[in-house]
Amino acid sequence: MGLTRTLRPVDYLLIVFNAGFGLLWVSALGRYPDALWMVVAHAGAIWLAVLCGRLGPEASGFGRSAGDLYPIALIAIYWLEMGLVREAFHPSTFDAVIAAADRWPFGRHLQQIWMPAMPQVWFSELMFAAYWVYYPIVFVTPLVLVLRRRAAAGRVVFRTTVAYLACYASYAIFPVDGPSHTMERFVGPHTEGFFYQLVTSAIHAADSMGTAFPSSHVVGVVTMALLATRWFSRPMARLYLLGALGVAVSAVYTQGHFAIDSVAGIAYGVALYAFVSPMLERVLAAREVR
Repeated sequence: MGLTRTLRPVDYLLIVFNAGFGLLWVSALGRYPDALWMVVAHAGAIWLAVLCGRLGPEASGFGRSAGDLYPIALIAIYWLEMGLVREAFHPSTFDAVIAAADRWPFGRHLQQIWMPAMPQVWFSELMFAAYWVYYPIVFVTPLVLVLRRRAAAGRVVFRTTVAYLACYASYAIFPVDGPSHTMERFVGPHTEGFFYQLVTSAIHAADSMGTAFPSSHVVGVVTMALLATRWFSRPMARLYLLGALGVAVSAVYTQGHFAIDSVAGIAYGVALYAFVSPMLERVLAAREVR
């Protein structure tokens, strides 16, 4: 199999994350039915991080690609876990706090008034299409970079992983269900649109309670847009920046998030990219060369 490589920063990061959440689930043993399975799952994820991290150049092309992409797969799985964390550890949420903060500047919630004010199907479809762009930006980009063996692949995967794990840690401490679960949604002709159906189907298939603040969708696309300014051509970087703006704005129009969720997502994304990720990369890279 060629297990010759030392662990990379992303492998160490995932080991620490899984150890922390594994211990969290240990504290729920005996009072939450699935706690034992979650402990086992996180132990398995630690083993996976060690195995994939040590795949050397002798590994097959498929093995190397899987070793490079496994953090992105785990990100999607952890998203589903957050709903279980909310259920097991938080009988109540901080929705009232975030709702009050969102209402404070203007006395109203933007996500409640925007769609009813502009319910035209063409505009609604534009907004839902902008929101859907999140999926190819965040999940297809790393896949293409890894398969093409681009030098940026490792950096993109690491910083994307940092962005999402930071969101998940925040959700475990400060869960917010968001207006899509706590407030009435506008019903109009937009519900017949293609992108409306596409987005709502995706959300219903993989929604997790307690994950509204900050918007991880916004954090993810902001991270990708900032990475694009560093590693991609200028025209491509502009497209990514436009896509990130579209997701941040449409998250509010589609009534899935408060405006403050998107604003916080932008702030999280910038702070994680500019400060947290470089610091973690330096610290964990020091372990890599020991």
